[in-house]
Amino acid sequence: MDRLEFFQKQCGPVEMRIRELCMEDKYVKLLMTVPGIYYYLASLIASYIGDPHRFPDFDHLASFLGIIHVTRESGKIRRVGRMSKDGPSRARWALSIAVNTVMERSGVIHDYCIRVKGRTGSGKMAHVLTMKKLAGMMYHMMLTGQK
Repeated sequence: MDRLEFFQKQCGPVEMRIRELCMEDKYVKLLMTVPGIYYYLASLIASYIGDPHRFPDFDHLASFLGIIHVTRESGKIRRVGRMSKDGPSRARWALSIAVNTVMERSGVIHDYCIRVKGRTGSGKMAHVLTMKKLAGMMYHMMLTGQK
């Protein structure tokens, strides 16, 4: 119990220092303007994206994050399958958490997810497509510097 109390006392200053460092990054501050995205998620997502100018377009970023659908084609038959899951799994985890928190606070993202779920009939596919939509919005914010 003494060790637990010791570590809990140590966490407070470390958390404050992490917050201070996050506030110095322009991309983290920009991502924190999204309702439901706080310093931890913003810093995690911004660290995986890095400089958004290194990606020629959003499709390259989506492919890097692994949030694109795998397609299989043979002749005239085209099958769209699951999410590719290439790239960093923690970035996809952070985007998944971000979608859940943003959907609670943003009617636009929530309505988009409901529309996609109605269209596809799949809650999983709607969640992945909403992740892709939110990542696209964040990418655009980071590129242009606009909220």
